[in-house]
Amino acid sequence: MSETTFNPLPANAAALGRSDPALLGALRGVTPAGLWWGETADGHATASLESAEPGGRALALCSRYDPVGEAERLLAGIDYGQTGCVVLIGLGLGYAAERAAAALGRDGLLVVYEPDAALLAAVLARRDLSGWLSNGNVRLFAGPVCEDETEPDAATPVVDRAAVLSRCETAAHLLTQGTQLVTLPTTRKLHADSAAAFGRVMADVVAYCRTNIATALVNASRTCRNLANNLDVYAAGATTNELAGAAEGRVAVCVGAGPSLVKNVDLLRDPDLRRRVVVIVVQTALRPLLDRGVRPDFVTALDYSPICARFYEGLPELPGVTLVAEPKAHPAILDAFPGPVRVCNSGFNDQLLGDPRHSSEGMARPVTPIRGGATVAHLSYYLARHLGCDPVVLIGQDLGFSDGLYYAPGTAVHRVWECELGPFNTIETMEWQRIVRMRGHLRRFDDVHGRPIFSDEQMLTYLKQFERDFAADTEAGLTVIDATEGGMPKRHTARMTLAEALSQYATEAVPDLPIPPCGLDPDRLGRLDALLRRRLEQVADLRQMSQRSVRLIEKMRGCLQRDDKRRLDRHFEELNRNRNRVEGDLKEPFALVNQLNTVGAFRRSRADRAIAQEAKDPREKLSRQLDRDGDNLAWIVSACDEARGIFAEALERVQRHEPPAAVVRPKPRRALVPSPAGRGLG
Repeated sequence: MSETTFNPLPANAAALGRSDPALLGALRGVTPAGLWWGETADGHATASLESAEPGGRALALCSRYDPVGEAERLLAGIDYGQTGCVVLIGLGLGYAAERAAAALGRDGLLVVYEPDAALLAAVLARRDLSGWLSNGNVRLFAGPVCEDETEPDAATPVVDRAAVLSRCETAAHLLTQGTQLVTLPTTRKLHADSAAAFGRVMADVVAYCRTNIATALVNASRTCRNLANNLDVYAAGATTNELAGAAEGRVAVCVGAGPSLVKNVDLLRDPDLRRRVVVIVVQTALRPLLDRGVRPDFVTALDYSPICARFYEGLPELPGVTLVAEPKAHPAILDAFPGPVRVCNSGFNDQLLGDPRHSSEGMARPVTPIRGGATVAHLSYYLARHLGCDPVVLIGQDLGFSDGLYYAPGTAVHRVWECELGPFNTIETMEWQRIVRMRGHLRRFDDVHGRPIFSDEQMLTYLKQFERDFAADTEAGLTVIDATEGGMPKRHTARMTLAEALSQYATEAVPDLPIPPCGLDPDRLGRLDALLRRRLEQVADLRQMSQRSVRLIEKMRGCLQRDDKRRLDRHFEELNRNRNRVEGDLKEPFALVNQLNTVGAFRRSRADRAIAQEAKDPREKLSRQLDRDGDNLAWIVSACDEARGIFAEALERVQRHEPPAAVVRPKPRRALVPSPAGRGLG
């Protein structure tokens, strides 16, 4: 049957509805473009776009004779073994997308952008694209790119930067393993500006994902160490559970440390107003608020570095101010804060504690998740939403260098810098040095007042995450107000002054917010001591098992070279027994160690894709799989060494607390504490 003699629209609509129902809904209101359809000699569909001018010549959307060969030639330069993502700018009739999706398979990401929604609607009505549209690793976008501050019209297809980031971020590991853009010639001719705009959007998305992946790879060890060293507070202290919905429908003001903060923060000094707003401040800006007589309700922290503990030096006791910290924050921060502390949820710590439903040793408690943020400013916003606050008002969130400054005057960072100040090294000098240090990444924009401002790649990454979150929340009917008196414009927010926002929305008193008790639960600390000892023993067993498997793989390589199938099969059986042991008795410690083995996991993912694309001969494929597994196991052994060191530190922190009288701890075994040389990932 010919391609054009049946109706493929139901199958296409069903596939698109599963992956992107919003785009499908928008396309229902689009009138399909007028196309002249035809067929090649072998039955493939061809089409030409009707000219918009009377008597004009129709433009062919693909080759009239060999559209399949044309698509293959267009994609011929892509090395799929080294490319995790292909971005097709232009759909045409879908031939190139179909072949790229097949070549990438389940191990790659395909992004397709068609600037002309009417053309997309026409093609969906005549060609069956449901096969590759059903692939979970395909992202389809259509319509003009919305790059300015105007809000996209949900009734027609529009490509929103935040939506592209949101949909592609889930495949960030593929975007960072090689991304190649291919533009269809017809699209370049008809929609050059839109093609260039989408290219810029994808460049920003790739940069954002690279930053996040690089941060995760570099900080994996430090993150897990901080998480484990805060396990005493996480397991036996207060969590954010009690805060869920505690300020439902009340106004929250999220205070950042941007240079513009000093322009409007004094409005929060009014005691009557303070009773009607929830104030959440990043730890860097806590001191400027206290210096002005403003006591916030919450302070947020998630920084890795112990230097951030200096932000609390010299502060009075703050019994009514709660620190809300992600458990990945350095434990010195939680130790130094002069008030009550709550911690957010942590998947790693829950794994470390174990599920009490599956084991008598398990200690994990259900903690309602709060979204994870790249900065304390993001955490402040997520905390406001966790509290049930609406609207959320932002101040001091410049995300750029307003007036040539990095921080608001009087922030805790300036106190950290005080020892370096002198006649020729002022605060202003150090502020400017902090900015120009990233001169290679600086970009010029217009700020909220239309004045020139510099921002850098890091700040723009934070802005993209905010805009993604704001887009999702405004779509859900929530309100975000940007009352920052400077800095970068933020899409999906309402612009107004802080005075206007508070006058309009801060009309009801905030109910009493729960204050956590001081101290930790001694009984749970005692159980935690025993649990950490057990985890140390399990990781030691996993390391031993991994080393045995490394030696087995070396023997298997030799058997493969000698073509000794009998011994190779015997080694495979032993390797499978080791794997079954890891997936059974050692499942929990293996999951924990893999949290540290991010580099190994990244390398394995890249190797898997290269093997799938390049290794066609069975013998070559097996050889490369053995190389991959040997490399991965070596990384697991190093990660085990790192885990043993981390868990031993966590055990020492638990033991610093006064143990309950009923608990008698045995002396720690020396074998449980690794030597410094054993820390393979430190």
